[in-house]
Amino acid sequence: MTGKDKCTLLKSIRVRLAELNNITYTPHPCNNTEDCSGTCEMCDAESKWLLHTMRQLERKGFPITFSLNETDEFVVDKNVNVLDVL
Repeated sequence: MTGKDKCTLLKSIRVRLAELNNITYTPHPCNNTEDCSGTCEMCDAESKWLLHTMRQLERKGFPITFSLNETDEFVVDKNVNVLDVL
């Protein structure tokens, strides 16, 4: 898995967690064209924001989903599925 694949995968997980918890979230577009570690300061900030928002909602009494269902499929390419990676 390349860093770009990891970035795409983590972004899709954030999007799905936001959807499951009715949180409006639009990830920033990644303009990196070279291989990378798969994370960056912007992605880390988005992850922290999403977790903070989920915890705020939980403190207000809303039911929160912190994990993905086995039926959620995140495919980076035809050979990599997130549930196999995690």
